[in-house]
Amino acid sequence: MEPLAHFVLLQFERPGYELLLPIAVLLLDPATDELHIRGREEYTSVADADDALVLAETVKQLQADAVTQSGGAILELLESTLSNSIRVTERITMRVRDIGSTLDHLSAAFLL
Repeated sequence: MEPLAHFVLLQFERPGYELLLPIAVLLLDPATDELHIRGREEYTSVADADDALVLAETVKQLQADAVTQSGGAILELLESTLSNSIRVTERITMRVRDIGSTLDHLSAAFLL
Protein backbone atom coordinates (compact mmCIF):
# COMPACT_ATOMS: atom_id res chain seq x y z
CA MET A 1 0.00 0.00 0.00
CA GLU A 2 1.27 3.48 -0.86
CA PRO A 3 2.06 5.81 2.05
CA LEU A 4 -0.04 8.88 2.81
CA ALA A 5 0.97 12.49 2.33
CA HIS A 6 -0.82 15.79 2.96
CA PHE A 7 -1.06 18.24 0.06
CA VAL A 8 -1.58 21.98 0.59
CA LEU A 9 -1.43 25.00 -1.71
CA LEU A 10 0.05 28.28 -0.53
CA GLN A 11 -2.03 30.99 -2.19
CA PHE A 12 -1.88 34.75 -2.70
CA GLU A 13 -4.78 37.16 -3.04
CA ARG A 14 -3.64 40.12 -5.09
CA PRO A 15 -4.85 43.43 -3.62
CA GLY A 16 -8.01 44.59 -5.37
CA TYR A 17 -8.85 41.12 -6.70
CA GLU A 18 -10.93 38.38 -5.13
CA LEU A 19 -8.98 35.57 -6.74
CA LEU A 20 -6.59 33.28 -4.87
CA LEU A 21 -3.54 32.41 -6.98
CA PRO A 22 -1.31 29.44 -6.11
CA ILE A 23 2.29 30.40 -5.31
CA ALA A 24 3.65 27.16 -3.86
CA VAL A 25 2.86 23.47 -3.50
CA LEU A 26 3.49 21.91 -0.09
CA LEU A 27 3.57 18.18 0.48
CA LEU A 28 3.96 16.83 4.01
CA ASP A 29 5.30 13.32 4.42
CA PRO A 30 3.91 12.34 7.85
CA ALA A 31 6.09 9.23 8.02
CA THR A 32 9.26 11.37 8.11
CA ASP A 33 7.67 14.69 9.21
CA GLU A 34 9.30 16.35 6.19
CA LEU A 35 7.63 19.23 4.39
CA HIS A 36 8.50 19.42 0.70
CA ILE A 37 7.95 22.83 -0.89
CA ARG A 38 7.98 23.84 -4.52
CA GLY A 39 7.42 27.50 -5.36
CA ARG A 40 6.80 29.28 -8.64
CA GLU A 41 9.77 30.03 -10.86
CA GLU A 42 8.67 33.67 -10.90
CA TYR A 43 6.02 35.65 -9.02
CA THR A 44 5.52 38.73 -11.22
CA SER A 45 2.70 36.97 -13.09
CA VAL A 46 0.66 36.89 -9.86
CA ALA A 47 1.83 40.04 -8.06
CA ASP A 48 3.31 43.48 -8.59
CA ALA A 49 7.08 43.86 -8.20
CA ASP A 50 7.07 44.59 -4.44
CA ASP A 51 4.65 41.78 -3.59
CA ALA A 52 6.47 39.39 -5.93
CA LEU A 53 9.68 39.96 -3.97
CA VAL A 54 7.89 39.30 -0.67
CA LEU A 55 6.30 36.13 -2.04
CA ALA A 56 9.62 34.83 -3.37
CA GLU A 57 11.32 35.49 -0.03
CA THR A 58 8.44 33.91 1.90
CA VAL A 59 8.69 30.70 -0.11
CA LYS A 60 12.49 30.72 0.12
CA GLN A 61 12.30 31.07 3.91
CA LEU A 62 9.75 28.24 4.15
CA GLN A 63 12.07 26.02 2.12
CA ALA A 64 14.97 26.83 4.46
CA ASP A 65 12.81 26.20 7.55
CA ALA A 66 11.67 22.86 6.13
CA VAL A 67 15.28 21.64 6.17
CA THR A 68 15.74 22.28 9.90
CA GLN A 69 12.27 22.11 11.45
CA SER A 70 9.35 19.73 11.82
CA GLY A 71 7.25 19.74 8.66
CA GLY A 72 4.07 19.21 10.65
CA ALA A 73 4.89 22.13 12.94
CA ILE A 74 5.57 24.44 9.98
CA LEU A 75 2.30 23.47 8.36
CA GLU A 76 0.36 23.97 11.61
CA LEU A 77 1.94 27.42 12.01
CA LEU A 78 0.97 28.35 8.46
CA GLU A 79 -2.58 27.16 9.01
CA SER A 80 -2.98 29.32 12.10
CA THR A 81 -1.07 32.52 11.32
CA LEU A 82 -1.18 33.55 7.68
CA SER A 83 -2.51 36.92 6.57
CA ASN A 84 -5.48 37.91 4.47
CA SER A 85 -3.32 37.97 1.35
CA ILE A 86 -1.31 34.75 1.87
CA ARG A 87 -3.27 31.64 2.81
CA VAL A 88 -3.14 27.86 2.71
CA THR A 89 -5.83 25.49 1.55
CA GLU A 90 -7.12 22.74 3.76
CA ARG A 91 -4.99 19.62 3.78
CA ILE A 92 -5.80 16.99 1.19
CA THR A 93 -4.66 13.52 2.18
CA MET A 94 -3.42 11.46 -0.73
CA ARG A 95 -1.54 8.25 -1.36
CA VAL A 96 1.83 8.77 -3.01
CA ARG A 97 4.31 6.35 -4.44
CA ASP A 98 7.15 8.87 -4.73
CA ILE A 99 7.21 12.29 -3.06
CA GLY A 100 9.48 13.85 -5.71
CA SER A 101 7.42 12.85 -8.71
CA THR A 102 4.18 13.74 -6.92
CA LEU A 103 5.60 17.18 -6.16
CA ASP A 104 6.58 17.51 -9.84
CA HIS A 105 3.05 16.63 -11.00
CA LEU A 106 1.34 18.93 -8.50
CA SER A 107 3.69 21.78 -9.38
CA ALA A 108 3.01 21.34 -13.10
CA ALA A 109 -0.74 21.33 -12.44
CA PHE A 110 -0.89 24.35 -10.14
CA LEU A 111 2.16 26.57 -10.70
CA LEU A 112 2.45 26.96 -14.47
